[in-house]
Amino acid sequence: MTHLIKLASERTRRDNEQAKVVRDDLLEKCAAAVDAMGTDIAGYALVVWNKTGDMRTAYDASQGPVGPALVPTLAADALNRHVAVMLAKTANTDETD
Repeated sequence: MTHLIKLASERTRRDNEQAKVVRDDLLEKCAAAVDAMGTDIAGYALVVWNKTGDMRTAYDASQGPVGPALVPTLAADALNRHVAVMLAKTANTDETD
C-alpha cells in the first residue's frame, strides 16, 4: 500500500524546516559579527522579517559615535555595500562558469 502525503502538512513541515535553517544562519552570523568586533561593540541594528513581510527591528545606539538618528542611514549604507559585494561575487562566478 502506498503512503499518502498530506500536501498541507508537508508544506508546513518544509516551511518550518526552512525557517529553522534561516534562524540558525542568523544566530551564526550574529555570533560571528560579535566575535569579530570583540569587546569594542558600541551599538547594533537588526531587522528580521517573515514570509508575509512582517518585520521586527532592534537597535542600540546608546554608546559610540552613531546616535539613534543615524542608525537607519548607517544600516542602509552598510547593507548596500554588503549586497553590492555579494552580487559582484555572484556575477564573477557566473562569468567564469
